[in-house]
Amino acid sequence: MGEVVNLMAVNAQRCLAALAGLAVMLIIIPINALIGKKVKLLQMEQMTYKDERVKLMNEVLTGIKVLKLYAWDPSFRNQILKIREKEIRVLKSAAMWNASISFLWFCSSFLVSLVTFTVFVMIDEHNILTSETAFVATALFNIMRTAMSIIPLTVQVLLQFLVSYRRIDEFMNAEELDVNSVSHDENKDDPLIMEGGTFSWGTTNVERPILCNITLKIQPGQLVAVVGAVGSGKSSLISAFLGEMDKISGYVNTKGTIAYVPQQAWIQNATLRDNILFGSSFNRKKYINTIEACALKQDLDMLPGGDFTEIGEKGINLSGGQKQRVSLARAVYNDADIYLLDNPLSAVDAHVGKHIFENVIGPKGELRKKTRIFVTHGITFLSQVDKIIVLKGGEITEEGTFKELMAKKGEFSAFLVQHITPTDDPGLQSEIKDMLEDEPDKLIFTENIEHTKTESTRSSNSSLSNLTVDFDDDLEFTSHIDRLIQAEKTETGSVKWSVYTHYLKSAGILLCIATVGFMALFQAFSVLSSIWLSDWTNDKAAAVDGVQVPEKRSFFI
Repeated sequence: MGEVVNLMAVNAQRCLAALAGLAVMLIIIPINALIGKKVKLLQMEQMTYKDERVKLMNEVLTGIKVLKLYAWDPSFRNQILKIREKEIRVLKSAAMWNASISFLWFCSSFLVSLVTFTVFVMIDEHNILTSETAFVATALFNIMRTAMSIIPLTVQVLLQFLVSYRRIDEFMNAEELDVNSVSHDENKDDPLIMEGGTFSWGTTNVERPILCNITLKIQPGQLVAVVGAVGSGKSSLISAFLGEMDKISGYVNTKGTIAYVPQQAWIQNATLRDNILFGSSFNRKKYINTIEACALKQDLDMLPGGDFTEIGEKGINLSGGQKQRVSLARAVYNDADIYLLDNPLSAVDAHVGKHIFENVIGPKGELRKKTRIFVTHGITFLSQVDKIIVLKGGEITEEGTFKELMAKKGEFSAFLVQHITPTDDPGLQSEIKDMLEDEPDKLIFTENIEHTKTESTRSSNSSLSNLTVDFDDDLEFTSHIDRLIQAEKTETGSVKWSVYTHYLKSAGILLCIATVGFMALFQAFSVLSSIWLSDWTNDKAAAVDGVQVPEKRSFFI
């Protein structure tokens, strides 16, 4: 019984002061949790704005030539600044909330000391605050303060980790493309087969597929042209064979190696030769034939370092036509079994396109023995292909040879009428005119057909005469590498004072002075609190005969 009384009267009473300090910490924790939740939401909002800003910056840098040409840079700058202002607003809010977390945790160490000492001296008048009690407790509180000062930083880093983890988790757990959507059965007779294929971009769009019920077989060595209006699914058909679309139903098989020439050329930051070789070994004769076939000889003569000229990121120092021809040359040099050509002549001039078709894509070109799918909007070369596929709304509406489709007078005829231009082959114009002579309202391009025939012939002859350049294995290549991207230089040694000055000016002189002033006050008050405790414990008048003097106790508290 006596032990129980002592536990209740002495031990529990002495633990009460420590529990009071613990209670302060327990009260602060949920407050910080609420603030932390707010900071997490702000960080998620900030990352959304950052994604939007980086995306816009990438678009600006990609099309910087066009922006400068049309003087659109002020408009895009304003758009970027608007996003940046939103981002800064969120950053300021997050900084204020983070500061409040730090403030509460720094205050908690002081509040724990205050509450603990106050409860200790208030619960019993015989509890005299001696130097041993005060400074041993203070030493323990200082040890706790070091750990507690890390807590705000830990909370901030933890919140940033959770936001980043959620974003990475969403990206890594996004639905993958089915690697088995395209099979590679080498026992099939035809190199490209698609039976009842229905495809979409992403599984969320399965109710509105891009390609519907596509059945197609392409024989070895066949040149197949794919035509149709914008948005009819021509490029998507190429992507379906490459396995880049989500297959809803059907069967797709490819046999052999594939070379792909995209509509937007992909160029590395390397020399022009490296862009063409793309890791393959250098064969001089093969390389020269590729350069000649892709009409790159004149471009090599113009470039300062020839084929050793360094090409910038995304081919910044090449024109659109040059990039497209380099991309095509890369595919030709690769010597694949199947060639998927997505409108490769869209960025080149008419006479250059004629040269490339005749020397690369066409029935007498470098790829004459290869299986080729040739997506195009032009109609000049359609009479020379083995088969024409007409797409409309993601479906094959017609397929056959040029003469077969001309005789049908269906979707292909409508496509010809929409895409014929005065610069196209005059013979083709006359053929279309004869085909549609019973429908004069469609002959919108035939008013000056005779004049066009003469001008087109003259233009073609002069263009071809300019393009025809005789060169053989004696073609000389420069060994000088013309560098575009220079090695970055880094500063060494200590940070210059100008950097600190610039930082202080950016932050604001008044804010910097206030920050330094408050830090000085913080250190001063920390020292003064120890001095105050020392005076309290050394004051002989604070206690008489082992009993506290209430006036003195209240004064020191």
